[in-house]
Amino acid sequence: MKKKTQKIYEDNGFGFPVTLFNVPMVEIRGEWIPSVHQKRLQERVIEALALKPSRLTGNEIHFIRLFAEMTLEGFAIRFDVTHPAVLKWERTKSQVTGMNWTTEKDIRLFALSKLHPKAQAFV
Repeated sequence: MKKKTQKIYEDNGFGFPVTLFNVPMVEIRGEWIPSVHQKRLQERVIEALALKPSRLTGNEIHFIRLFAEMTLEGFAIRFDVTHPAVLKWERTKSQVTGMNWTTEKDIRLFALSKLHPKAQAFV
């Protein structure tokens, strides 16, 4: 099996681009594939989304919801909004959702709590 390190790799498998640096790659059936621990990568993406300086997009909200293994209805109930509101946010795709900042802060804290379960008592 051939291996190499790629200095910059853009992963689009999350619904939005994630740029990775110095990525170990392996060749499988003639195609170079990143050799990364997917769960750890997802956790780092969640952390980056929770801490990012700009507003969240619909695709990012969708990723957070799926990472938390929640339905649209469950996510809506958790954040005291309607099911159509969550659907509206996710339909904005790569655009910002337009949700109020208070709700977005709650979602960001919730996302971090999924990484640090002991902190859930405070969220």
